[in-house]
Amino acid sequence: MRKCCVSWFRSIRRVLAALALLAVSGAATAQAQDRAGAVRENGAAILDYGIYTHSDLGLVEAPGDISGWRFTAANVRLLRRTRTILAQPGLTFGMRFRVTDARLIGKTLTLVIRFPTMTNPANGKSGVELADRILATGDLRRQLFRFDHMWEMAEGPWIMTLLDGRRIVAEVPFRVVVALN
Repeated sequence: MRKCCVSWFRSIRRVLAALALLAVSGAATAQAQDRAGAVRENGAAILDYGIYTHSDLGLVEAPGDISGWRFTAANVRLLRRTRTILAQPGLTFGMRFRVTDARLIGKTLTLVIRFPTMTNPANGKSGVELADRILATGDLRRQLFRFDHMWEMAEGPWIMTLLDGRRIVAEVPFRVVVALN
């Protein structure tokens, strides 16, 4: 009987050791995935991100942008917090944030949107990012993108970043999915 108990305890110890190893391995994998695709805050608070609704104020000329135009919006409200975006015409997504690091207030920061290559068929312009400079004030700010054209619906990873030089102040990665018809 004693030999049976010792054998049973050894079996239990092996199972527990294997479970512990699996848990540590799973935690390491989860940490690696978080580093690769996590929401990051380092001097700014990300208040929300996802899909938004808004009042459309029209377009403004933006010669440096791929389309040549940018939309303007007011009354921006979060519809759904998500980082997976099902692309469709007119859909607006992004992030709202506030700079919280007092050392950044009054500095010029850069908002960058990185995305898979898109090409405007009307003017032949291609690109993988849009950038805009802003003055950090500590007020509520937003970085939004609206799908105005089918060619803008570039499937894959999109990243919205607030930069102080090369240092990431805030960042939200998204995954844009285009449904097949």
